[in-house]
Formats: sequence, C-alpha cells, structure tokens
Amino acid sequence: MRMTPSAPARDRTTAVWRFMTLALCAALAACETAPRAGSETQAQVLDVVTDRNALRDGHPELYAALRAGVTRRELDEGRLVEGECGVPDVAQPSGMRWHTVTVLLPPGVRLSRGTVADVHGLGAAWPAPDGGVPARLHGVYAGTATALGEAGATALGPHPGTRCQVPGAPAGQWRVTLRGPVPAWAFDFAAAGLRRLDALRDSDLAAGRVLRLGCQLKVLDGGDWYAPVWVATAPDRLRLAPGDVVRLRAGAEAGSKDAGPPAEVLERRTDVTAPGGNALVRCG
Repeated sequence: MRMTPSAPARDRTTAVWRFMTLALCAALAACETAPRAGSETQAQVLDVVTDRNALRDGHPELYAALRAGVTRRELDEGRLVEGECGVPDVAQPSGMRWHTVTVLLPPGVRLSRGTVADVHGLGAAWPAPDGGVPARLHGVYAGTATALGEAGATALGPHPGTRCQVPGAPAGQWRVTLRGPVPAWAFDFAAAGLRRLDALRDSDLAAGRVLRLGCQLKVLDGGDWYAPVWVATAPDRLRLAPGDVVRLRAGAEAGSKDAGPPAEVLERRTDVTAPGGNALVRCG
C-alpha cells in the first residue's frame, strides 16, 4: 500500500529544501569567479621577469624535453624520467647549485627511483641571459652509472644527490639521480606553458616589461580561496615594480592548459594601494 507523507513531514521536507536552496544561492552570491580571458580586472604586480627560465608557469621542468621533441606518447609509455644533480657553487647556502634534468629512456628500459644514470647532449628550453647553465635541462640517456666516479653519488652536505660532473667522464656528459617517470597528464600543461612563454619577446624581457601578476578571490567565509596569476607585458610608457596595482585585460592563466590569449596590462591604478604582506588586491 502506498504511504502518503503526513503534513508535518511534508512541511519539514519543504523547509529543508528551502534552506538548502537559500544556502546555495548565498554561497554563489558570496563566491567570486576568476576573471575570464578578455575581461578586465585589477591585479597586483608580483614579479618583474627578465628570464623565461626563472618563471614557474605550468610544469617548467618539462620545457626542455618538449623543446627537444619529446611527445605525449613517450610520456604515456613512462619513458620520460626526471632526475637531479648538483654543481659546486659557493654562492649557494648548500654549496651546490641543483639542476633538474629530464631523460628520455629507450623503449623497453625501466629504471627504478634512485638509479644513477649518465646523460649527454644536454639542452635547455631557452639560453640563460647571463650565459650560464639554466636550472632545468633535458638530455639523452647514455646508460647507468659505472664504478667510475661512483663516489660522486654520496651525500653532498645537507642535500643528498649526485654531482653532475664526474672526473674522467666524456665532455658534456652529466650524471643524475633519477626520481621517477614524469606523469603523462603534465604534458598538456607544459605544452601550453611553453607556447605562452615562447610568445614573449626578448626585448620586452630585457627591458623589464614582462610581469607576473595576480589578484585574490573571496569565498563565503571571507577567506582567500584562489589567486589567479597571469604573465603579461606592460606598455612601453609604464615602468612597474612589485606591489604596483594595474588594470589588466585577463588572458590565459599561468599554469593552465590554455596557450592564449595573452594577458595585457592596460594602465596603472594610482587610486588603489596593495594590501601588503602575503595578501593581494581583490580581483574585479
């Protein structure tokens, strides 16, 4: 027999649904959404960028590999691995300058985490402006390390790892400690980031017109939930510094799978002051 809810039960159910609906509406009204590409928002200058290699946009550890022609299929097969090695540098607190190196393994080769491998043919996504060696490189697998120079794989101060340059090794060959395969899903983010950064002009970078900017969004409890970030070029007439507030035409966000359009700085906001500390200006 079909049971019909009593009037009090129906009233309670209706009240619950009404409360949930009102709560959802309140949440949607109180939560801000990220500015869409093409819309205008205010944003705060986070950094002035002069070197693409220093930008952490997307998955920069993969840029050199993509520049060398590594494909998504090779990541799907687990053949692209990431490693690390160090070069002595007294200017660094640890006494070492650490490099991230990606290596494409031959088909069928599987190496475990911690394997020490030899790599040659090292290259970067872009040359360093100062002529030095960029922090992120890609190389060709030359086999696992032999007994020659194995002492280079011992702990180096507080940071365990492998010395990149081993005495007696062929010129241009480095030794790296492998951390494991690169996840295939990172390819799409890295490919978009590489295209965004390739679109920047060297002259704008050298002149300090390339900026990293961000703003903060508000959520229901008043906290900061999300801070979209963009890389944009400022007009020639503007000389901006970290902390300056600008009017921005939003574009593809840093770290996204969108290669474009680029964000664009429109003007400086002299009527808005950056909040200071770790806070950013509100989007909008």
